[in-house]
Formats: sequence, C-alpha cells, structure tokens
Amino acid sequence: MTRLKRDLTKAILACVLLPLATPGFTAGAEEAAATCRELAGPATAEAPVSKQAVSDYFRALRSARAACERAVIGAAPDPEALFNVAVLMQADGEHALALETFELAAEAGVAAARTKIGDYFNFGTGGVKPDIDRAMSEYRAASDAGDLPALATLAMMSGLGRGTSRDFRQMVSLLEQSASEGYHFAQLRLAAIYMQPNNIPRSLAEELGLPDVVKAAEMLEKASAQGNEDAARALQTLYSEDGPVTDPAQRAALIRRSAQGGDAAAINALGFLYERGEGVEYDPQQAASLYVQALETGKVSVNEIRGTVSGRAVQWDRETALVFQRILQERGLYDGALDAKIGPGTLGAARGLAP
Repeated sequence: MTRLKRDLTKAILACVLLPLATPGFTAGAEEAAATCRELAGPATAEAPVSKQAVSDYFRALRSARAACERAVIGAAPDPEALFNVAVLMQADGEHALALETFELAAEAGVAAARTKIGDYFNFGTGGVKPDIDRAMSEYRAASDAGDLPALATLAMMSGLGRGTSRDFRQMVSLLEQSASEGYHFAQLRLAAIYMQPNNIPRSLAEELGLPDVVKAAEMLEKASAQGNEDAARALQTLYSEDGPVTDPAQRAALIRRSAQGGDAAAINALGFLYERGEGVEYDPQQAASLYVQALETGKVSVNEIRGTVSGRAVQWDRETALVFQRILQERGLYDGALDAKIGPGTLGAARGLAP
C-alpha cells in the first residue's frame, strides 16, 4: 500500500467512523484501544471450532465495536483495532474498505490481517479480482510472522497445487508444523490423512507408516479438547464398533490410551466397553464409574453417555445400571428406587454431575 493510499484510507475511515463513535468512547485513543482488545480478544484468522464459537466471536466484536472504531481514528490507529474494524466491515459486506483496512493492519504488524488479505485474493471475496500470486505472497508473509492459519493454508495449497507446485510431502510437513503449534484445523486435517491416506501417494503413505489410527486419535483429541466439534464427532466414530478399528482388543487399547489422557469421549466409550465386556473383561463397577467420570468433565451430556450398537441405543446392563444409580445416590443426587431402570429420574439426577 502506497503512502498516498494509506493516508487516503485513514481519511476515509475517519469520515466513516467518527460519526459512529459514541460519547463514551471519545475520551482517548489509548483507552479505547485497551477496551477494544479487552472486549474483542486477540486478532485471529483461525477457523472457528464450532457454530457457537462463531456466534460468540461476533457477539464480542459487536460489543467492542464503538471502542475499536474510536481507536482507529487519528494519525496512529491501533493495529488490532484496525483488524477488528475490518472484520466487522467484512461481515457488513463493505469489502473494498475492509480489504484496505486489513492492509493497514498488516502494515502495522498484525499477521492475521495478511491471512485475511490472502483469503480475499485467493477466493475473490466481495468482488475482489482473484490474484493467486498476491494471495500466496500474503500467506507466506503471515506464516513467516507466526500465523498458524496461514501455515495451514499454505499446506492445503501445496496439496492442491494451487499457486505452487503440487507437493504432498510439503503439505503434510506444513500441517504437522501448524498442528504441533496447536492449530485445531491443522490437527483435524492431519488426523484425516493419518487415518485414511488415500489422497496422498502410496509411497509417501508407506514411508510415513500410514494409516496410523493412534496418531490420528492423538490429533483428534487435541482438536476436540479445543472445542472442535468435527474432531469430537470423528473421535466418537473412531471409538465406535462401526469405526475403522474392528478388532475389539485393539479398539479397547486405543480407547484406554485416550481415556488415560483425559479425553471425555474416550472415558465414556471405555465405560461402554466394560459394560458389554467387549475387548475388556466385563466390569459393571468400572463401567458406571467411567460414565460418572465422563459426565463430570462437562463435555459429555447425559444424552451422550454409553454408546450404540449398529447405530442404535441398547438397553442398560442391569448390574451397571444399579451401580450407576448407587453412585448417584451416594453423591446425594438421586433419591429414587434402586431398580436398574435408567429413565428421566436417574438421568435428571445425573445432570448434577456436570461442573
């Protein structure tokens, strides 16, 4: 962005936003910038982990809007406030001004802004003419500055051969870098490759020792722990009898490893194995205790405990049901009959286990 264009964009921002700044946020740019950061959180180009996360993110942005707008008016606009204002403009369909505002944020050092710019030129968002070379340049600059979504995007571009030569080894390597730094989207994509490497050359899959269900589970656990709903669903499929691991003992070993790492879905699934004696020795006490433990994480609801057989819910094992009711009774949550009938009364009491 040239200096003339930069100054022009700042002037346009001032003209557009100054009338919108509420009296409560006109005290000072520094105070407004602090309020913007506090309410909106850090600038990020990450894919959302869930629909609820999207809703929460934009709710926070809207609550910060007045402060962020005040913080970008003047000769030295706050970089993260610029980013947040650009995201709001983008959501409002004001793409031309959003793109220019992202460029200001990028020049001020916000790496996530470069990823957003890359997306504009990659996908031609909002009528912007696609420019794959510009997109790749922005993604590389963002990645060099430590932006994990940009790194993951470069990985996917390598796999597609878009804007660069097609290189599956590079795709896996970049995804592993992004995943190791904690980006849930990269972890999810990597898990899919580890589990079913059909879309990479067979020679590379053999070199990497794929498929590897354990490595896939590790990635899914990490993404699920961050709230990624797709990863959580994939884990449930992985743990089920209809999943890719057909040997009961191997599936039990996989689930036990994940459960020992604290994964709530695995704790629940392990309980179901003990209830049915599948791949492990039948143990109703252990089964019920694991169901309680899973519920106590708050990540498994009463409607999600246990599991299914051939996609259908099955009746509770009588001894497991009795132990489950007894534990709830001992916790002071259940005062009904110990009749091994797990109905609304028992499940309602079990909701009290959640933190």
